[in-house]
Amino acid sequence: MRVPIILSLALAVRVKVGFAHVLLDEGFQLLEKRASCGSGVGSCPSGGCCSESGFCGTTEEYCAAPGCQLTYSSGCDTFKKPIGDSTENVARPKLGSVPYGTIITQCTSPGQIALTYDDGPESFTSELLDKLDTLGVKATFFVSGNNVGKGEIDGCGNSWAAIVKRTYDSGHQIAHHTWTHQDLEAANSTIRKTEMIYNEMAFRNIFGWFPTYMRPPFLSCGSNCMSLMSQLGYHIISTNLDTKDYENDSPTLIQVSKNRYSSGVSNTSTSNSYIVLNHDTHEQTVTTLTDYMVQTAKDRGYKLVTVGECLGDPKENWYRSAGSGGACTPAGGAGNNTGGSSSSSSSAASSAASSSAAASSAGSSSSTTGPPIKVPVTTTSSVAASSSSSSSSSAAASASSSGSATISKDQSCGGTNGYTCKGSAYGNCCSAYGWCGSSPAYCGTGCNPKYGTCDPTSETLTNTTVGLCGPSYNATCLYYGTKTCCSKYGYCGNTAAYCGAGCQPKYGTCTA
Repeated sequence: MRVPIILSLALAVRVKVGFAHVLLDEGFQLLEKRASCGSGVGSCPSGGCCSESGFCGTTEEYCAAPGCQLTYSSGCDTFKKPIGDSTENVARPKLGSVPYGTIITQCTSPGQIALTYDDGPESFTSELLDKLDTLGVKATFFVSGNNVGKGEIDGCGNSWAAIVKRTYDSGHQIAHHTWTHQDLEAANSTIRKTEMIYNEMAFRNIFGWFPTYMRPPFLSCGSNCMSLMSQLGYHIISTNLDTKDYENDSPTLIQVSKNRYSSGVSNTSTSNSYIVLNHDTHEQTVTTLTDYMVQTAKDRGYKLVTVGECLGDPKENWYRSAGSGGACTPAGGAGNNTGGSSSSSSSAASSAASSSAAASSAGSSSSTTGPPIKVPVTTTSSVAASSSSSSSSSAAASASSSGSATISKDQSCGGTNGYTCKGSAYGNCCSAYGWCGSSPAYCGTGCNPKYGTCDPTSETLTNTTVGLCGPSYNATCLYYGTKTCCSKYGYCGNTAAYCGAGCQPKYGTCTA
């Protein structure tokens, strides 16, 4: 009886396998889909991205870093450099007593706790800043420039630059957490360097400086990484208390991180100090854990400080001057060049011009489309585009003294160059973010009449065309797609950071 059974099983297996092949031949995907790129398979076509799971594509799901497989891709976010000259040749004197190129895990003086937050800015960062303001606490933010598909921190079409600027203006310390969160020890020498240089360039574009403090992603920094950090003049900051908040981002699990913090912080503040690792990318860290950490620290006699303060380093040593700021990177980066060389102005202008065309064809869309809408580096909506800085005023005056303002040749307007859009090839309107165009994104909300023409203004409330809102713009978010809440800082959104504390109900809804 056993032989027929075995034969029957064998036949069944053959039939099953054969049937599966037939189904595949008919185009049905009943067998496991094979990877299209990666180890043992190969690379994606030019401009493509090999996702972490081994499939080729060109959208965020494929190109976002650090998941995008660099060896088999040419379009990963890691390769997209910010606009402007490389910072590689910036002078890097090693000032102060804090060691460079060695890993630091704790403060130099007892009784201090430095709360640190990695990986932002992200959607919860503004809410965290509100909370820290309320608590009267200064923290250190280790900023990643273009991780998890969020777009460049100096990008023209997002709000990250404004959030990073607000972080600094609120008295917090800004530090470096690489461009796209690559493992610096595992990366090759080229990527290891561009992870640092590209983020420096983005900081330079926002502030005119970049930090001297950094934290390596995954806390991974061996001899190769440490050597480069010494060469570039960085203090390498690790931690002696990791809350593991990234593992516990739920209302119930966050108690695990609270317990880790509580058990890790000694009741004897006179002989202990801590650099605490958190992430501003997790909701429970912002809404629950931060309050607990601050109160526990105070109850146990600790002073809450920045990392620079806890190491006894004067604030003037925290940052390196790197030229003028105020620039922004068009969507998609200034180019795909991992060599760290400066981008050409012609390619940047070409990118800006094609973005302008896309914006013009988009018309009055309910959400911001393709234009290089330069994000203001002011911290509140009270500083509208129509109020120029002294530098822009002098530039405009200089242009006027020669007979008339200079017509923009690179789509930028206002700012330090004082260019006007009137008569430009890009359109006659100067947007709130300092770019020329002709669609409502340029001629509507926040349009700057000093540097071009604008749609007629109205005393009645208008619908925002670019996501700016509030009394300074006389604009509401009510019809701005799904982003109907007007934050206290004058930006439209739909998360707690926009719809929660400080939300302006007169200019939209206040329900997330």
